[in-house]
Amino acid sequence: MVHRGALDGPVGELIIDPIADGLALAGEIDAGNVAHLTTALRGVTELSEVSLDMQGVYFIDSSGLRVLIEAHQDLEAAGRRLVLRRPSPGVSRLLTISGVEGYLHLES
Repeated sequence: MVHRGALDGPVGELIIDPIADGLALAGEIDAGNVAHLTTALRGVTELSEVSLDMQGVYFIDSSGLRVLIEAHQDLEAAGRRLVLRRPSPGVSRLLTISGVEGYLHLES
């Protein structure tokens, strides 16, 4: 089952909504709520390509980046694919600074 609704972390909230091809995320992804994101990602089992719509994410820290990389690796190992769609400027900046924008699958 996918978590739906606002999940409070120590700094802000993360909203996770199921969509036809994966999950739509909004708010902040930080150490206080990444466990909810991990659980939601593990709940998307029926799709060979899992999309994360990141347009509404205005903050992501290194723990959020770790979850994205681990999800990417886990899905690739299972013959599936994680696609980050419409990353916000904040998400794009973190991906660029950390050097993983060429490693993860991104779509504008």
